[in-house]
Amino acid sequence: MKYRAEIDGLRTVAVVPVVLFHAGWDVFSGGYVGVDVFFVISGFLITSIIIGERAEGRFSILRFYERRARRILPALFVVLAATLPFAWAWMPPDAFEDFLRSLAFAALFISNVHFWEYSGYFAQASEMRPLLHTWSLAVEEQYYVFFPLLMAALGAFSRRKHIAVIGVLAFLSLALSEWGWRNYPEENFFFTFSRMWELFAGSLCAFIAFRRELRGNQILSLIGMGLILWSVFAYDASVPFPSVYTLVPVIGTALVLLFAQQGTAVAWVLSRKLPVAIGLISYSAYLWHQPLLAFARIRSLHEPSLWLMSGLALASFALAALTWHYVEQPFRSGPHRMLLPARPALFGASLAGIAAFAAIGMAGKSTDWSNAAFASPMMRAYGQSLRINHGLNDACADSFKAPEACRTGDAPELLIWGDSYAMHLVPGFLASDPAPVLKQSTIYSCSPVLGVTATTDRATEHALHCLNFNARTLDWLAGQDSVTHVVLSSPFHLVGTNLLTSEGKIIPAGDNTDLLIAAMQNTVTAIRALGKKVIVFAPTPSLGTDLGTCAVKAIAYLNDEAYCDFDQASARNAALETFFDRLAQVVPVVTLEDMICDGTRCDVVQDGVVLYRDAGHLSIPGSRWLGARHDFWGLTRNRAE
Repeated sequence: MKYRAEIDGLRTVAVVPVVLFHAGWDVFSGGYVGVDVFFVISGFLITSIIIGERAEGRFSILRFYERRARRILPALFVVLAATLPFAWAWMPPDAFEDFLRSLAFAALFISNVHFWEYSGYFAQASEMRPLLHTWSLAVEEQYYVFFPLLMAALGAFSRRKHIAVIGVLAFLSLALSEWGWRNYPEENFFFTFSRMWELFAGSLCAFIAFRRELRGNQILSLIGMGLILWSVFAYDASVPFPSVYTLVPVIGTALVLLFAQQGTAVAWVLSRKLPVAIGLISYSAYLWHQPLLAFARIRSLHEPSLWLMSGLALASFALAALTWHYVEQPFRSGPHRMLLPARPALFGASLAGIAAFAAIGMAGKSTDWSNAAFASPMMRAYGQSLRINHGLNDACADSFKAPEACRTGDAPELLIWGDSYAMHLVPGFLASDPAPVLKQSTIYSCSPVLGVTATTDRATEHALHCLNFNARTLDWLAGQDSVTHVVLSSPFHLVGTNLLTSEGKIIPAGDNTDLLIAAMQNTVTAIRALGKKVIVFAPTPSLGTDLGTCAVKAIAYLNDEAYCDFDQASARNAALETFFDRLAQVVPVVTLEDMICDGTRCDVVQDGVVLYRDAGHLSIPGSRWLGARHDFWGLTRNRAE
């Protein structure tokens, strides 16, 4: 197909916002849409090549995959190899295991599967995962496998037939993504068939443009660029993706591809030397940026400065230029192809590289290649502090789905009810002497309040699930004569967020303290009406930063247990303090702050035990230590009313 410099410029519009978004530039709050722009461009270019070569009778599936291998694999292999020593040197054992699995899956172009399997509320923070960005490469490669076969099945090119078939498939994929974000938002983000419609949008543009001299259109091309830029600056993390909201950058990209022909203002800007130059190295820049930014965050004990992250963002483009010149170009087709010019050698080397990285990832995970700095018995004990604390077992992240697994006996005397901040208390209660027979009734992000829950401005399935879960927990409690005490725990994120009532009414975010106190009073009254005593455990003091990881890294790097301790006053949240002060007039409240802080400082590590596993949750050993020292169960029996 004819080279269009403006498409390379459009790649710049895609990659720069992605890099700056990940570097922490708040102004690029929707910079993640750059990936969607890339998807549309890829669909357009690949489809144009396939239908063009098929029409000329020279399409070869082997040549197609050869071009893909030369384009994708060399730079990818270089970046994967470069990340491995830094991951080994700086990542704690659990995080290193996650990295190794992602390394294997990235080499096999199924890393999106890894990240949807290991996503959600308790997953490792995305900014700490060096290979997270490879999910989009996986989606594209899966499309490259599937799409040529689909084109072959459709037979000779017919504009009307191809547009109709691909249009229907694109609509079904869009519908799936819209359903997916409402029901399985984390999985939907990474799921190939929830993203396929974006690549199909590029294919539809290719069908429209095939063997036609499209005329530039100033207005439509400007609208297209405007839609892309608007989504980059107006969208943020609250916008569900992919969904109908993704239509904005996708349609914008389609309009630019179709109507930003030479002679239009958009094409003129995109065709300048700098946008074209950045566009040419955009693939390598995309590959480098996430590892650089992630490792900076991994190695730092606190969030790196914006200046440092901006410098690393710039460094990703410098590395990209070197990679493009010394890695990409020598393998590419044309006069620059100097390495592995023969197809059998290329395919052999490609398979060997894929197999090597897959083997390293899976073997390293199974045989434990963790850095000795984290592998000593003492550091392994500290590393265990970063394990997710689900309470009794992992199934109790949503005990609605596994009720029998979330109890320690047939006649429980204690019910622990709430979200992940109730889960993290369970090891502490079991460390009391004697330990109670307990039932754990917990779901992540679900405060134990009857009739109301947190939600977005669109009622999500999780919010409805939470309302149902709390109602069913009360029904279960009504039939349990053995239960004498109920512990409620949550940070009550309902304060300052939109609320959904059991009647389906959405209450906008604001000062809803009165409403929440009334709802909690109803909840406590309903529990007491069943003859049960009830108490609330308030959450830990928190700075909003990952205190657990900070402590483990400070011990490993600096041998300093106190490095991450923090000023008690700095952890105070006025809205939550007001809420719990008023709640204490309704029901007894236990404050973990009194156990962790001394009135001035809060200790993240006590007696060699890392209390936190992240920004606010207690670690498993931390919960046990506090529970044994302060006798959670005895405290509950003495204070519950």
